[in-house]
Amino acid sequence: MDPVSQFRAGLLPILQVWEQELVREYPDVKVNIYDCPVGKPTNWQGHDIGIACTFRNVAPEWPDHVALSASLKRLHKTPSIDSADVVWGHPSGYVEASVLPASVEFSSDRLVELIERLPELFTALKQAIRRGRPLF
Repeated sequence: MDPVSQFRAGLLPILQVWEQELVREYPDVKVNIYDCPVGKPTNWQGHDIGIACTFRNVAPEWPDHVALSASLKRLHKTPSIDSADVVWGHPSGYVEASVLPASVEFSSDRLVELIERLPELFTALKQAIRRGRPLF
C-alpha cells in the first residue's frame, strides 16, 4: 500500500471519532476533517490530513481557527512524515503542540509511532479550543 493510503487508513478513522466528540463538546465551533494533496506542482508533493476547528465572533487580532494536522511530503521521491502538530491559523501560525522534532522518512513503523502519539495532539487541540486563542 502506498504511503498516502497507509496514512489515510491509519489516521482518518481516529480523526472521525474525534470530530464527533468535538462537535458534541463544542457546539459553537465549526469542526471538519480535511484530507487533501498539497504542493502538487512543486517539489513538495505532499498530503495533509487533519481536523480544522473554526471559531465564530473572534477579535480581528486573533486567529479564527486551530487545527490538528499531519502531513506527508516528497511523495514522488522519498516520502517523509513532515509534521504532526496543533497549529493556529493566520495571522498567528503559532504551533501549540508537535510530536515530531523534524521530518522523518515514511515507514509503517513510523506511522504506528505517530498514531500512538496522536492522543497528545488531541489533548492539546481540546485545550486550545477551550482557551480560544494561542498561548503567546
